[in-house]
Amino acid sequence: MFPDLPPLNALRAFEAAARLQSMTLASKELHVTHGAISKQIKILEDYLGFALFVRLHKRVGLTDEAKRYLPHVQAALQTLSSATGDLRRQSAVPQSLAINVLPSLTINWLIPRMEQFKSRHPHLYVDLSIGDFAVDFSQGRYDIAIRSSTVIPKGVNYIKLMDEDLCLVCAPSLAPKLQCIEDINSVTLLKHTTRPELWEYWAEKVGLKLTQEQTFGVEHFYMLSQAAASGMGAALIPRFFIEDQLANGSLVIPFDANFISPYAYYLLTPKSPSMPLKVQAFIDWLLEIFAPYRH
Repeated sequence: MFPDLPPLNALRAFEAAARLQSMTLASKELHVTHGAISKQIKILEDYLGFALFVRLHKRVGLTDEAKRYLPHVQAALQTLSSATGDLRRQSAVPQSLAINVLPSLTINWLIPRMEQFKSRHPHLYVDLSIGDFAVDFSQGRYDIAIRSSTVIPKGVNYIKLMDEDLCLVCAPSLAPKLQCIEDINSVTLLKHTTRPELWEYWAEKVGLKLTQEQTFGVEHFYMLSQAAASGMGAALIPRFFIEDQLANGSLVIPFDANFISPYAYYLLTPKSPSMPLKVQAFIDWLLEIFAPYRH
């Protein structure tokens, strides 16, 4: 896009030496050696195809070409410096970042990790709320939302975070009753009431005909994990959500029957060709901590 743009370091060396009329003073201002200034100016002269300086006693003078070139270089460097300064000052001003996230991601997974993000971006005030409703970014309430869906989101910018890896889990006390897949029909099925079809999806995947009619329904994965840990029955819960419970033994996987559900998790932002720095900062961090779950 900029075929005639010379090296920036060479321009800085030229501007300092021309303004101060001294290679030595330019080297001190830019904290480099005299030789480095001379080298950068030689690079610029070779690029332009003409000399920029004439050597005088204890100083340097500008050629006619350099005199015409200097004010343009100074104006360009000043523009770049001013724009960069404005951007850096803006990034240091306290800002609010409104994020709406699924309850299943927020309670056990995201909140324990948020201190890491806050330590990286202390100027950002994070307004974190939970929800699983359709987000209307035109209302201006949220900068970011995270949702799960069986279809690709429409009318928004989106990034797929991960597929949903579901584990069949139960309390250790119930595990002896679950020695094989067919034993599922002998225990209570704990259902996620907003996703009542998950057991049927799972049964089809593992080749089991469900005959158990005894069920217990709850609204969120957090409630589902608590019901399973208390021994009420077996549940299908995303692996990321129950990592700690699997590690401490309050939930166990009685037999290997993993299942990638039809749902995937998406990060949503307003439909726009550009993105605020605060939003990009959160996305960069989130993709970093999601990396172990992305395939």
